[in-house]
Amino acid sequence: MLDKPDTAAPAEMLTRRFLEALFAGDMGQVLDMVAPDAVFIPARREASAANPLFGTYSGPEGAALFFGRFGDLFTPERFDIAAGVGDARRACLFGRLRHIVRATGKTFASDWALVTEWQGGKLVLYHFYEDTAALAEAMSA
Repeated sequence: MLDKPDTAAPAEMLTRRFLEALFAGDMGQVLDMVAPDAVFIPARREASAANPLFGTYSGPEGAALFFGRFGDLFTPERFDIAAGVGDARRACLFGRLRHIVRATGKTFASDWALVTEWQGGKLVLYHFYEDTAALAEAMSA
């Protein structure tokens, strides 16, 4: 069940539950799964004036800020998981995404990968990879 993740579940299953809650809009569940010292890295660690998503975010507050900015920037259209691998603590999922950039109306399509790490059923690392050149193009006027 999404409301009480099994701390013994493999990291891949926890990551899938996290993404399921995220795309269902259940931010309460999403934030409940985030450790106080979790690190979120969306494609680039360094902040950028050109992209409000870039930077490193910490804990549930940082996750809420990051996912809020994501919602401000994009209208999600597709987020497909092709496959994933993992063990008790770490997982890597990958697939294909397609979003519309709200400010430009342009489509951003990319392959993606997500690396996560879990401790005690809580997310401690979320590192997302995507085609940042395609994203920059979709964000350009």
